[in-house]
Amino acid sequence: MDIKAKSLSRIILLMSLLAHFVVHGQQQPSDDVSADLPHTVLRLPNVHPGRDSVYSYAKSLLTEALRVTQSQYGTFELIVSNQETAQERQLRSLEHNMLDVTWSVTSTERERQFLPIRIPIMAGLFGKRALFVKEGDVRLKKIKNLADLQEFRAVLGYDWPDTKIFRANDIPVLETTYRASFRIVSEGFADIFPRSVMEINEEFADKTLSQGLTIDDNLIISYPSPIFFFVGSDNQALAGRIAQGLLMLFETGKFQELLLAHKNFKEGLSLIDGRTIIEIDNPLLSEQSRLALEKFLPEFAMSEAVLKYDATEPVAPTQAAKQ
Repeated sequence: MDIKAKSLSRIILLMSLLAHFVVHGQQQPSDDVSADLPHTVLRLPNVHPGRDSVYSYAKSLLTEALRVTQSQYGTFELIVSNQETAQERQLRSLEHNMLDVTWSVTSTERERQFLPIRIPIMAGLFGKRALFVKEGDVRLKKIKNLADLQEFRAVLGYDWPDTKIFRANDIPVLETTYRASFRIVSEGFADIFPRSVMEINEEFADKTLSQGLTIDDNLIISYPSPIFFFVGSDNQALAGRIAQGLLMLFETGKFQELLLAHKNFKEGLSLIDGRTIIEIDNPLLSEQSRLALEKFLPEFAMSEAVLKYDATEPVAPTQAAKQ
């Protein structure tokens, strides 16, 4: 199959995942924007502490997706909320006309209430979980399988899909807030705080969060858990624009370049290497989203930018020196 045929096949494959969107306009992106097109103001959530880099990547990807569709949809402006809000509240804000776009781990419940753009913007790495443990706790070194893991208690957020995923796999969970989770493990009230491999190093470097904790060097808990952009359930036009923009970025390789330039992505890949991986089920994943992962991730892995990625390139150490 020649390059053009591969490209056409990829477009057809990816667009099939988004068939329920009404995507307007087929012309190629242009720097010329008609004065007759609208100027769109979009409100985004604020960044959570310890997640600055992930937030910056998601915002940059969204910005590029909107930029390459300006000739079809018009100019845009992004306004960031001045209030830090929890994940579930960010999603509810879409329905109450307080936000226009956010990004989140998906679930069947969230997809029923809000409109997902089913392109995994973190290439599935948010389903790879490294573990915060109390300093000096080496018990995880003995864990070899899920049955062993079920003897340990995790701490997770009240409104997180992960909480239900862990319980569905018979892993005990203590529910609390994001900030309190770190302290609960450091004080011994729970054994592990699972974090995405894309965010745990950044959180560990913030000693206001991670004091008394270390990153376990033995385990990765893995489950299919993509992060999607979400918009309000009735905002088909915006969903279509973002989907179209992301696909255009994927075809040009810009999507992959942005992700591979993201320090946390490289650190995440490094964290997985050499650790024991325990696979668990995600009963909250819709069939459409499972299909998106199955179809999109191989396409991502075979893209030119990823094939050129040097996995041996040095990255920052997985843990900062203890203070």
